[in-house]
Amino acid sequence: MACYKQLALGAVANLGTVASGMTLGFSAVALPAMQALDHTPCVSDAQASWIASLTTLGMPPGCLLMGPMLHRLGRRRTLLLVNAPAVIGWLLIATASHSEPWFLYQVYTGRLLTGIAAGLVSTPAVVYVGEAMDKIWRGVLITWPSIGVSLGILVVYVLGSLFRDNWRLVAGISSCVPMISIIAVWFLLPESPVWLVSRGRIEEAQASMRLIRSVPEDTSLSDSLQQELDIALAREDQQNSWKDTLSFLKRPEAYKPLLIMNAFFFFQQFSGIFVVIFYAASIVRDTGLSFDDYLATVLIGVSRFATSLAISYASKRCGRRLLCNISGVGTTLSVGALAAFLSFMHCGIISPEAVMTYSWFPVTALILSVMTGTVGFMTLPFAMLGEVFPLEIRGSACGFTTFMATIFSFLAVKLFPDMGHWMGYDNVFTLYTAVIAIGTVTMYFCLPETHGRTLPEIEELFRS
Repeated sequence: MACYKQLALGAVANLGTVASGMTLGFSAVALPAMQALDHTPCVSDAQASWIASLTTLGMPPGCLLMGPMLHRLGRRRTLLLVNAPAVIGWLLIATASHSEPWFLYQVYTGRLLTGIAAGLVSTPAVVYVGEAMDKIWRGVLITWPSIGVSLGILVVYVLGSLFRDNWRLVAGISSCVPMISIIAVWFLLPESPVWLVSRGRIEEAQASMRLIRSVPEDTSLSDSLQQELDIALAREDQQNSWKDTLSFLKRPEAYKPLLIMNAFFFFQQFSGIFVVIFYAASIVRDTGLSFDDYLATVLIGVSRFATSLAISYASKRCGRRLLCNISGVGTTLSVGALAAFLSFMHCGIISPEAVMTYSWFPVTALILSVMTGTVGFMTLPFAMLGEVFPLEIRGSACGFTTFMATIFSFLAVKLFPDMGHWMGYDNVFTLYTAVIAIGTVTMYFCLPETHGRTLPEIEELFRS
């Protein structure tokens, strides 16, 4: 019963990540319709790149706000507030005008607001799970933000395929998801006991711990549960200012995970894994492949979601380093195969007739790159945020790291169309292959194993 309670609460905490996934995948299904010649107004390539990338530009402000919000408001109230910009943003897109310039004003603002929400939503869910759940289940639950994002991407891809010319309806349906998240968190989710202890609310923390871990009120907390609360109590009010935070960063248990996680996110974003999510249909169309672009997006969404579910199960048994290594090698091979096929097309080695026949090959390589990326490089950086940083800087460090990740993401997504025109898609994916290969080697030597360890044990691992 206790495990089911924790799994249910973990699902509630991560509901907002479904809306985040729909935000990421929306441009892939909306841009082909927006750029159709009969669309009013017809969106240019430059405008399309802004519609895709403004989401990632909206994420950094959300990430910077995350640390103070988590520290002052708590995990539960933060999870309530982060969904509000998503509701407003989706409604702006759904009601976008049919004439310029109001069309662009509404769509741009809507994408920016949904991006802010996406930047806000994943970190509190990861932190909540890392603090409130038993270490036995934490390995599974910290992968759930990835499952939520994958589910959101799949849902918006399916909606886009069903309503190919009606992206406004897709946006309207998408606005319902953050609304449901707000209602579920309000009625079902207790506050993190670790945060309550840090605010000196000991009795509330014990009550929250009993509720989350299914401990009867007439039974005392076990030694291990009490130890978790005692450790948080010993650190009460240690994070008082930015000066204290910067001072704490001189310690190895603080700066080591900060450097490693920022490097991990750099390789994640510039490996092109998320670029495929944002431009899936356009990539299939613009590379001249004889394949239904919307069908390709749905296949990518299904494969990512299925892989996320499999990794959630495997993560309880497999270490983070193993998953990272498998992901890096698999993604390097699949993206490299796609780059090779496109290079052969560009050089004329593969004839137009052969392209018609073998278009399934590059689409398969795209799908495999998403699947293997989901095994580790796409999911592990987000999943590990809630467990690698000490409590004293957890909110600020998570906020800063996701801030940098979204800056990397904006640059990768915004520059992709121009890089495709300047370099050719074959050279772009060759570059991505090199980045993911370097990232795999770097993480092999630098990423520590956190699987099966408590938060104090992880902290001691970095300290030593």
